Formats: sequence, C-alpha cells, structure tokens
Amino acid sequence: MCLQHLRARLSPDEQLAAEKSFALYCKPVELYNIIQRRAVKNPAFIQRSLLYKIQARRKKRIQITISLSGSTNTHAQNIFPLYVLLTRPTSNITLEGHSPIYRFSRVCLLTSFSEFGNKDKTEATFIIPDLKTLSTSRACNLSIILISCGQIGQIVDEDNCSGNYVEGSSLQKLEGKCSWGKIGTNLLASSLEKCVTLSAGETVDLVSTVTMSPSFLEPKFLEDNCLTFCSHKVDATGSYQLKVCISAEEAGARDLSLSPYSNYSYNDVPLSILPEIIRLRAGNVIFNYKYYNNTMQKTEVTEDFSCPFCLVPCGSFKGLGCHLNSSHDLFHFEFWVSEECQAVNVSLKANAWKTELLAEGVDPRHQTFSYRSRLKKRRRLVTKDEKFRHVHSHCIEPGSHEDAHAGSEDDYVQRENGLSVADASVDPSHTVHGSNLSPPTVLQFGKSRKLSVEQSDPRNRQLLQKCQFFHSHRAQPMATEQVFSDHDSEDEVDDDIADFEDRRMLDDFVDVTKDEKLLMHMWNSFVRKQRVLADGHIPWACEAFSRCHGQQLVQNPALLRGWRFFMIKLWNHSLLDARTMNACNIILQGYQDGSSGPK
Repeated sequence: MCLQHLRARLSPDEQLAAEKSFALYCKPVELYNIIQRRAVKNPAFIQRSLLYKIQARRKKRIQITISLSGSTNTHAQNIFPLYVLLTRPTSNITLEGHSPIYRFSRVCLLTSFSEFGNKDKTEATFIIPDLKTLSTSRACNLSIILISCGQIGQIVDEDNCSGNYVEGSSLQKLEGKCSWGKIGTNLLASSLEKCVTLSAGETVDLVSTVTMSPSFLEPKFLEDNCLTFCSHKVDATGSYQLKVCISAEEAGARDLSLSPYSNYSYNDVPLSILPEIIRLRAGNVIFNYKYYNNTMQKTEVTEDFSCPFCLVPCGSFKGLGCHLNSSHDLFHFEFWVSEECQAVNVSLKANAWKTELLAEGVDPRHQTFSYRSRLKKRRRLVTKDEKFRHVHSHCIEPGSHEDAHAGSEDDYVQRENGLSVADASVDPSHTVHGSNLSPPTVLQFGKSRKLSVEQSDPRNRQLLQKCQFFHSHRAQPMATEQVFSDHDSEDEVDDDIADFEDRRMLDDFVDVTKDEKLLMHMWNSFVRKQRVLADGHIPWACEAFSRCHGQQLVQNPALLRGWRFFMIKLWNHSLLDARTMNACNIILQGYQDGSSGPK
C-alpha cells in the first residue's frame, strides 16, 4: 500500500522530489538485471546446492508414522513381531510365483499395539519425499512392506535392536514362512494431496487396509539388503487383513509452529476456499520500498519466497534473507514476521549508488581513478643490524688452513647497488696454501652487493683476486678490473645468447611446424629488444613488427598466414583492435605489391 494520505498533502514540487527519490531504485535494479542475464549462461554457483535451499527441501519431506491399533484389529492374532520396511524394487522383471526383488535400507520392529507398551516398540517412522517428488516415476516405486512371522513363533533378538530399528543381520532369521503385505506410496500420496492442511504444518491421520498373504521369504538375498517372496512353497490360504494407522506430517512442521505467521487460524475460512487461501499464504512475502526520507513507501508481493529483483525462489523466509543480504547489498533490508504477513522493508543504502561528478567534455575512460587491493602478507625485510645481530666474532690467524677455507667459501660478496653478481668459483691454478678444494662444476648466481675499491678492505681485496668471477648472462670470465669497477654487469643482456636459448626452448615443441616456431622466435626476439611490457604496447608492436619483418613475411606464405592467425588471436583476447589489424594488413600488402613489381 502507498501512503496516499501523505501524498495528497504534498505540494507539486514535493511530489516531484518524491518521484525522483523513488527513481533512485532504477539504477541498482537495472544493474542486478544485467548481472542476472549474464548469470543465466555462466552462473557463479548452482542454486540447488545452497544450504538454505537444501534445508527447505528437507523440511518439505513427509514424515510418516505407522502403528497398529488393537481396537481395529481384534481378529488378528499372533501378528507380532511385525517388521516394517521402506523398500524400492530393483527391477520390474518378476518370475512366476515370485514377487519383485525389493531393496531396503532400514527396518523397524513393532512388538505390540499402539495402546500397549512403549512408544518405541509400537511405532515405525520413515521419511519419504515430498508430494511433488512422489509424483515422479522413481519416487512412486517406493513401497512400505510389512512382514509378520509371529504365527510361527519367531523370537526377537533384542541385542540387534536399537529402539524400534533393527539391524539387517537380524533379518536373516526371518527366512522361511511368513505373511507379508505392501502399502504403495503412490496411493498414499494421492490421499495426502486431498488433505489441504498438510502444507500448513498440521498432522494428517489415515487408515489403510493391508492384505497379509502367506509366503516364503527367500534367504539368498537377505545378505545384500534385498528380499523377495515366493508363493509356491506355502499354502495360499490363510490370508488376513490388517488396519494400519498412518500419521503424516511435513518434516519441518515443528519449525513452522515456531513462526507467528504459521499460527494463523483457518477456523473461520470456508472449506471451499481453504486450499486457495493456504496456497496464497504459503511463501507470500510483502516488500515495502521506502523512499523520500522513509516517509513514503510502495508495496510489492512475491510468491514462493521469491526475490523481487532476480525472481529466484529461495525456499524459505530465512533463505530469502540470506539471498537478499548476499546478492543485493546495495539495499538495506529489515525483516519482520507477524501472524498476518511476512514482510521486508527495503531502503537504499546511503552513498551506495552515488553519481560520479565529471567536468564537462571529460572522457571518463581517461579519468584517473584510485584502486586499493587487499595486500598479501609479505616477508619482513631484514635490516642490516638484524643481519649481524647473531654474528659472533671469530679470529683466524693469517696464513692458516682455516683462513684459506674461509676465503674460498665466501660465495657472496657485498656490492653497493644491491644487484647480484656471480658466485665465486675456485680456479685450480690458484689454490690457496695447498688447499684441496675442487672447483664447482655448476655456476651459481645470487643476490649480493659488491664493495667498491674505496670501501673494500685490503684483505678482502686480496681474497677476491684469488677467485674467478663470471658474467651472469654470458657466463664468460671477468677480469679483475671488471670485478672491482662500479659498472653493473648483472642486468646486461646478450641478444645472441637470448636468441639461442629461445630457439632451444622452441625446439622442444613437437606439435608445432617449423614456420610456426620461426614466427614465435621472431616475435619473442622483437618484444624482448623493444621492451614490450604492457597490453597497451601490443597495437604499436604489431605495426612495428609488420614494418620490420614485412619483407620476410610476404616471401613466406606459411609465415604470413601464421602472423595473421596470431593477430586474430590477439584480437580475440581484446589486445588488438580492428583498426590496427587493418593497418598491419595494409603494410603487408604494400610489401607484396613492392615485391611483385620487379617481377
């Protein structure tokens, strides 16, 4: 409902302001509609896997309780112990004189009528699917089987009983003559569909007549939790009927009783319209959209606990709250339940959808914006004081064997600019004091700082002169002057060595043609030399590559075809636009026209 009495007292300017206030809902709703359309083909999660939907489906299942009343079964004698099983046939193929093979998972035991004895021994409780699921072909095959062996004096093993549930191993004693009957859940579902108060959380009591037929329980299937009955091995006479009391209610009926909305009384509602009233009330939620400083509101009603923005059924009022708070956080929601209705008050969050203010004529795509991501944990930098905090002084006599060993084991030397230099390896021709240290076979590289000539200690300088250093990329020996110079050789790049390593890496591919390997090598070498580092460099790089290698590309059709396929792949990944691709093709066409002219 709208607050019409307040709207009537508003001036025209205030009414216009109120309409603008309500129009603020449009942008968030439009955004959620776009997200919902995109999620149709690529959903972020499966709706049926949500916990609140699983719980809602479980609460819709039907709990049935089976018992026998002594007042309606006065003629039945020696029917206890009575086993009650929830079964499903394994196949529709049956042999003559045999029942279908039924598979069961749980067995309940009844030892007396409901008027006598403990409740655990007089009732059997099972959970079956909801009425909608029972109408399917697989669920309608469920059957409740009753087996009575009391007439031949079977003894119940109390050690294999837990309450009224019986372990499957104890059923092996049932082999032989017995009487059995069956209740089909499809017939039970048809009876429950007529009870309109079942969905309102009330209990429905039914009475079903079951014909108990004498038969022979085959023992060979009991070990696999299966059973079948043979009628050829016993006398067909001696059948009798049992009046079975069946009590049914929804599994979540107790939770429904806790809600004020479910305590609504239908006593004054005529029976002719009672089903329609219950259907309309079940799952109905009222949404009140607040606007104009929460002084006015507009109302919308959804069914089946559906979201008003994306129309997703949430199964329950609790599930609707989880969905709204997690998927539509641009709004503020207030949930309240009364005996008359379930309602949600909706209002816009402050500054949740503020308009960006840009100067006139400024393209927002060129506007600088701030971005702050959640920083990952970084390793704490160790200061120079902390490095040497746990270092203890140790005196070494000059010229000793320990002195030579320390000089050869000094793998990393400090340098001013912080870049790494190659580890020192011992030259065999410069072994110190007869040391038998062998030179390392593999060159190792690491981060280090090199001491300048002015800061280096004469002793350290003497030790460095005894070691052989190598360039980090070229792996060539370094002269002593290069070691002590301030020139940084760590970031040097030898193009020949880099091209060699790139070719060697590409040769490892066996499912790539020779021309494709050549094109990949040409592109890798080009982007390395031109320092193509970002996605925004790709359009320029493609044009420059076409100009640089155009003559070579037009002379090799396979190479030219691979280059055009590569540009198409860049275009598919939104790294290259159509205009740049056209410019590259014009450049290549120019080379083709120039090459074909002299011919």
